[in-house]
Amino acid sequence: MRTLPRLLGLIFLLQTPVYADEWWAWAWLEFWQKPGSSAGVFLANREDTEDGPYTQLVSPRFKQELLPWLDSGMGLSVLNLENTVSNERHWQLRPELELNPHFEVSKHLRIDWRNRMEWPWNEEESLKAGRFRHRVQLGWTLPHAIGPWTRLFVSNEWLVNVDRGQCTENRLVPLGLTFKTSSHTDLDVFYMIDSVMPKETWIHESVIGTYLRVRF
Repeated sequence: MRTLPRLLGLIFLLQTPVYADEWWAWAWLEFWQKPGSSAGVFLANREDTEDGPYTQLVSPRFKQELLPWLDSGMGLSVLNLENTVSNERHWQLRPELELNPHFEVSKHLRIDWRNRMEWPWNEEESLKAGRFRHRVQLGWTLPHAIGPWTRLFVSNEWLVNVDRGQCTENRLVPLGLTFKTSSHTDLDVFYMIDSVMPKETWIHESVIGTYLRVRF
């Protein structure tokens, strides 16, 4: 039973560093929690070592359970957007609202469907119409943890630009691993194919990402 997870993990660790164009690091710091509700700060760093873009994000967020299978959320993200090649830099303020169903398919299999609306407000610009984000994630908890390794997951997220009326980015995670690093922390390590369409042509880049969750 443990042969397949071990093999997938070995393939992931051996292959993904070779093909990565970008590095993304996320963190969730949960400072307050009670049954059905939680609040904390989401942090993100994104670096493209070849093309120059570098993004930092800080986002206070609140989550509330509406139904046993449905959560809501709101956040206010502040982004520092910088291009290390051209030295261009600006700030962005981004209010966000979410409505997120989730389903327990079986004891070990879960589907999460995140739906978010964002209104980006760039420095020295007016508030834009915004964009929709939809992410479907399939997570499989290992029946028996292998050391700190507890879960496999795959996901796909598509981002729709309201101004253009079309999908302008797609983020496919063909494989991710979750590790229980302590009684209060979990760490995801994943490989992503990030596809963007600035104008008329899709551009594809590979990403190595981490997501650390800390509960205080």
